[in-house]
Amino acid sequence: MREYTIRPWRPEDRPQLSALWQNAFGDDPSYIEKYHSLFLRPGSCLVAEADGRPVSAMYIMEGPLLFPPSGRSFSTIYTYALATDPAYRRQGIGTAVYRACAKLALSRADAACVLPSGPELYPFYEKACGCVPVSYVREAVFTPDELKGVRAATAAPISAGEYYLRRKSILRGRPYAVMTGNYLALESYHIDRFGGGFFSLNGDVAAVEMDNGVCRVPELLDADSDGMEDIAAIAAIFPAEKYVVRSPVFFSTPGQVRPFMLAAMEPELDGPLPEDLWWGFAFD
Repeated sequence: MREYTIRPWRPEDRPQLSALWQNAFGDDPSYIEKYHSLFLRPGSCLVAEADGRPVSAMYIMEGPLLFPPSGRSFSTIYTYALATDPAYRRQGIGTAVYRACAKLALSRADAACVLPSGPELYPFYEKACGCVPVSYVREAVFTPDELKGVRAATAAPISAGEYYLRRKSILRGRPYAVMTGNYLALESYHIDRFGGGFFSLNGDVAAVEMDNGVCRVPELLDADSDGMEDIAAIAAIFPAEKYVVRSPVFFSTPGQVRPFMLAAMEPELDGPLPEDLWWGFAFD
């Protein structure tokens, strides 16, 4: 096993951080740069240095406040984008970086949250730091043919600020996470760069992202119906190969329920968070 040291990131690491991220996730360099401009601050990233350079890194973001229906709110840190150079994988380096990030996060907040990029990674995070699911999602996938003939709601684009206010109103009294300004700013950048938008749909709201021919709806909030008219309205605006729609489990929108956000929690917290907690759009 190679020797390595875990340390906070330094300004001279930034090109290597971008290279690690792009190699691991294939994201557009402009998106990575935008993320760095919004979130990369002192203490916001840990790296593993080996052979004189960063070979693994993970980010530590001030996360949303979690609001259960009753009781106090919970603060979170969102650990994000764990990336390791292929030549240094399977040596425990990435695991060590994540554990260090989770430990640092729990020194700052009630919960250290992480969203695995795929179902195969949930066991890794659960084993690495005792993470457990604290948020579930209802997810459905539609083809254009499945949406033909569905009556469409009236869709109107709205600003990120108006979306924030409407989201808060719809979710009031339910367990949910309040997105901070920088989260909205990064989502807005993704929409401006790759397509999508924030929409009002007969009083409901949805965030929409285009991704290489796939229309993703990371947040559909419809408290009064099954959401199909909203989804049909989105499909009418955004032709796509398929539509992937996420919504809270406490609404009657379509889809299968699965774990979403994981977290390591402070043991002193008064009981677990409700399993129907809605995290919202996130950067998985």
